[in-house]
Parts: sequence; structure tokens; C-alpha cells
Amino acid sequence: MVLFAATCWGLSGTASQVLFQHDHFHSAWLVTIRMLFSGIVLVIWGMLRKDSATRALIRQPRYWPSLLLFSVVGLLGVQYTYFKAIAAGNAASATLLQYLGPPMIVAYTALSARRSPSRTAWLAMALALLGTILLVTGGHFSRLAVPWPAVVWGIASALCLAFYTLYPTSLLRQFDSIAVVGWGMTIGGIASLSIGPVWTLSLGQWSLSATLLVGFVVLLGTLAAFSLFLASLHYLTPPEAGLLASAEPVSAVLAALMFLHVHMDSLAIAGAAAIVMAIIQLSRSNRASIPRH
Repeated sequence: MVLFAATCWGLSGTASQVLFQHDHFHSAWLVTIRMLFSGIVLVIWGMLRKDSATRALIRQPRYWPSLLLFSVVGLLGVQYTYFKAIAAGNAASATLLQYLGPPMIVAYTALSARRSPSRTAWLAMALALLGTILLVTGGHFSRLAVPWPAVVWGIASALCLAFYTLYPTSLLRQFDSIAVVGWGMTIGGIASLSIGPVWTLSLGQWSLSATLLVGFVVLLGTLAAFSLFLASLHYLTPPEAGLLASAEPVSAVLAALMFLHVHMDSLAIAGAAAIVMAIIQLSRSNRASIPRH
């Protein structure tokens, strides 16, 4: 379940790159339709369950401010910045830069608790930093192998990912993840209508292939992937699921190299490997789960 979900997440980034750079779709439009459709389905699913936390959450106004901040800054923020990073660069670099989020979580947690990270965490953060430098420069420090806008959007995506992982802990203590993420995606999708209205179909060049790619991103890359990842937690611990989810950046890089002919020289590939190794180190040390976007 989790390997299939992670692969779908990675491939959805590649599909999005084709939609942005070849079919000229707007990233905000794809974010809106992705969040609204998935959020509404998750809310309906949650409403139909016994002792529905989805109904309970919306009936308690004291949680609404936290839910709104999580929805707009967290869920909408991470998806919008991620897609902007893809549009400005490529899916491989965007996914790898977003995966700087877990080392950021470790650093923030250590600072807030005023304690030094473990040796494993220090090693993971050093690997992530080295990997990022090699990825964005390709080893040529006088120029960037990844465009500046893609680097900025990618790091912003990592920050948003860290925020939406750390912030909703109080919500998740009271309500299950289907309720929190379902309402979060729905509210984030509604907020995204202001920048990417779903009824503006003229923002892309529609064709059969484009329609199939949009369907893949929304159905498999978002709804099915999230549902399968959630279901896998009935059989795996969060660190185990997070470790297996490191297949996402691997699948994104492989898909970009194989299908989109994205060029990465040996040092950039070494940087990508260092970031994936950092993710695995953090998952194995149980210091940070790998969040989803």
C-alpha cells in the first residue's frame, strides 16, 4: 500500500510537470481541483463513518481558527509551492527539495526543546545539506543546475511541509486524520479558488493525454495515494511507513530521467542520493515521520 502510494506521489509530480510545461496548465488551477475533489470525497467518507470525527470537528467552533491556519498555510501552502517549484524547474528537483522538510522538523524540534539532536539526526541533516548543494549546483558552484525560482519555491515547499506536520498536533489529538485532512483539503481548495478557479478550463491546452494526466494527479496521485497511505498505518508503524515512503523522491527522479529526459549529472545524482539517505536515517531513528503532500 505505502509503496504504491509513494510511487503515485512521485509520478504525479512528473505528470504535473508535463501539464505545466507542455500543456500550459496553471499550477493554482491544478492545486484547486486536486484539493477540492479529494477533500470533498474524504469529508463524505468521514461523515458516513460511525462516531464521525468529521461531523464532530465542524461542530466545535473553538477548533476552527487552528483548522483554517492548517488548511491555508499548511495544506494549500505546501501543494501550491510544490507545484510552482515543478513549473519553474522539474519534478525531480522539486520533490527532493520538498524532502528537506523532515530535517527542518528535526532542527526545529531540537531548538524548541533546547537539546542537541542525536548523532543520527546530525548526520541526516548534514547529508540533506550536502545533497541540496550538489543537487542545485551539480557540483559547479559558479552556477545553478536548478533555476533560482525553482530552488526558492522548493525550499518554501519544505518549510510549509514542516509547518503542516508540526502545527496540527492538537487537532490530531482530538480528531482522526481523515477528519483533519478532509476538512483541511476542502477549506484549502475553497481558498485556492481565488487564485485558481476550477471553472477556468481555458488555462490549459486540453487533449486526451492532458485529461488523463489531470485524472491521474487527482485520482491516483492524491485521493488513492493518501487513502492507501492512511490504510497502511493499520499494519505498519509511522516510522516504518515513513521509511517506505522514501520511494517517492526515488520514483520522481527515475520518472523524470526516463520519461521527461531531465538531465542530471553524476554529482547532482549523488546529491539526490544523499537527500534520500537523510530521509531514511530520520525514519529509522523515529525522530521524524515523513509527511505527505
